Amino acid sequence: MKIVAIYLSLCCLFDLITFFFFKYLVNSLFILILFRIVELLIIGYLINKYWLKSTIVWYAMAGSCVYLVYDLLTYKTNGILNYEANAQTVANLLLIVLIVATLLKQLRANQPFTVTNQMLCMVLLAYFSIHLIYTVIQNFIINQSFSDKSFVLFYSSYVVLHIAYYFTLAFILFKNLKKHK
Repeated sequence: MKIVAIYLSLCCLFDLITFFFFKYLVNSLFILILFRIVELLIIGYLINKYWLKSTIVWYAMAGSCVYLVYDLLTYKTNGILNYEANAQTVANLLLIVLIVATLLKQLRANQPFTVTNQMLCMVLLAYFSIHLIYTVIQNFIINQSFSDKSFVLFYSSYVVLHIAYYFTLAFILFKNLKKHK
């Protein structure tokens, strides 16, 4: 749960930094890609260290991190308006596969899995699945002619997703803290 608390704190800090950069400097894409790397490492570490315990997962995470770093170093070559989040899509897919593998491992091995861990896996699975859809949609709407209302609706729903995700993680942490007192 300490890792989840650190992750939640980093998410909130990232959102504040992104808001500042977007409001004053406009280009927060560098920070977004950097955050995706950190997010992959934290969630991947959590899943593999405590549930999957596989060296193949470390290699898959390393490959995805390399792709994200490549994306981080090369996004300016196509221009920010033509940026496609393919590396972020791969990272989301990897995390979804790891979470599903965790749940399947639990079902096959009949290993004890606490309700908190199950809730955490399901929240992570829901979030990264929905986030994957947003990332794919974002890749398709690049340089399309949409009204401002369409973008506001798209990003407002994206904000609602993050708020629900953060509150759910905070609730899981709160219930776990309350249970251990």
